[in-house]
Amino acid sequence: MTVRLKDLVEQAADQDMVLVAGKGGLERPVRWVHMVENEEIAGFLEGQEIAFTTGIGLETQEDLYPLVKSAYASGASGVVVNIGPFIHQISPETVRFCDDHDFPLFKVPWSVHMAQIMHSFSLAITMSEKHSMELAAALENAIFHPDREEMYLEYLEQSGFGKDWNYCVTVFSVCAEAGQGGQSSSHNADLTAKYSREAESLITRKQWRVAVVHIEDRLVLVFARYTAEQVELMIREIIAAIRGRGIVLERTYIGVGKVTRSARCIGKSYNQALKLERLQHLRGRVGEIALYDNSGIDKLLLAVSDRAILEDYYQDSIGPLVEYDRVNGTDLTETLRVYFQFSGSVKETAASMFVHRNTVSYKLNKIEDLLGVSLSDFRTREFLSVGLQVREVLDC
Repeated sequence: MTVRLKDLVEQAADQDMVLVAGKGGLERPVRWVHMVENEEIAGFLEGQEIAFTTGIGLETQEDLYPLVKSAYASGASGVVVNIGPFIHQISPETVRFCDDHDFPLFKVPWSVHMAQIMHSFSLAITMSEKHSMELAAALENAIFHPDREEMYLEYLEQSGFGKDWNYCVTVFSVCAEAGQGGQSSSHNADLTAKYSREAESLITRKQWRVAVVHIEDRLVLVFARYTAEQVELMIREIIAAIRGRGIVLERTYIGVGKVTRSARCIGKSYNQALKLERLQHLRGRVGEIALYDNSGIDKLLLAVSDRAILEDYYQDSIGPLVEYDRVNGTDLTETLRVYFQFSGSVKETAASMFVHRNTVSYKLNKIEDLLGVSLSDFRTREFLSVGLQVREVLDC
């Protein structure tokens, strides 16, 4: 997890570190520190670093302005300038730029050893990362070993996460390029890392009670003490932040579990979110948020712990149809799914599947003969429609 610049600065209150400009950016997250002595080096920053400079690499004092601009363009969180023999003063132009862009600019006198400040910042960042890793490990234990309370409850409380708080888990998955058949079992690690970076940055700036965990190449967010409505709003804000960086949410699927009663049920919320994320993938709903509370019949199906019950329903409903398609290479099951999707409209089903209406009518008659049912009967449609959803739940 990143650290707010504001918190780091407060730790260095005894180092004569003075804010010169960019007060509006003190909520920026910081991941590391870096010495930057010229404009070119500033261009190598990866983002969210604090750039320190003595000016020893500058040809003239006026070169500080392009250095600061380059650091800002590279995504730095702020710049600390050592006032002394190489930089006597900071130009009004530089101050104006930093104020206009809410880019924090600090100065420290030459008598202050910047190495001490850098060490202090680095230590705080390292400790924050250690805390985040330990918290993530505790949450993984809560997810996969809920009965082993000694593996997570105590540490959660030490981290400020109450054992009797409510929790809600969200799962993001970013699939790699689709292979044959449009399916993909792998995840895009680069995009997932970018999502994680933006999510952590927003969480840090907003000081939300949200922990970030990575499980099987998925981004998992654990929200603490929020309602389902609040969680949805925060997820949408995270998505907006990701898109604001020019990142397209392609092949991205999102599931949100139920708000739990305590930390002991975090694993249940995670499993619900994971299954909803997989359902979104199966249904091709890219970038949409699947909320457990709004999942309709899926909520009931996901709550069935006995898989045999679902398998019996599947076999009694559309199982024979799926088997017929497998043996004969037909697409009757898909035809039925699209037919239900368009509320029994043969015309819209034909248009969606790029076939003639007579072809759809023939396939529907074939389905009725195979299953021994009438698709004009409402209860039959309901029975088979739920069967299609059961199949997806079994597959997820």
